[in-house]
Amino acid sequence: MSYEMSVVFTGEYVLAHSVGDKSYQTAVALWKQITAVCDQHSCYRVLGIAESTSPMPIMDSMSHAQLFKDFAITNRYRIAWVELNPKALGNLKFLETVLLNRGMLNGKTFDNVAEAKQWLLEG
Repeated sequence: MSYEMSVVFTGEYVLAHSVGDKSYQTAVALWKQITAVCDQHSCYRVLGIAESTSPMPIMDSMSHAQLFKDFAITNRYRIAWVELNPKALGNLKFLETVLLNRGMLNGKTFDNVAEAKQWLLEG
């Protein structure tokens, strides 16, 4: 299982890019970097682009509510998350629903980077 990630501030938003097998542990590492870069630049617009080799397990997705609490990811964050692997998009939509139902997400999932970026910057 391989996994790579990068998190950079673009001037308009924080760009998080990840490639590989997803798990709760990779999500923790990624969100730790995202929140650090957001705080460093006082920018809470996040464009995530994921290229999953396999979907994140459903139980790992369920744990994101605790992850968001642990990293103080509140509604001040505007998050547009793109999953480029169509087979992994269903699990990401499930995660989106869980977080929205708990009032923990100001965000949306996409399968297209251009649409995600447009949504992120218009809000």
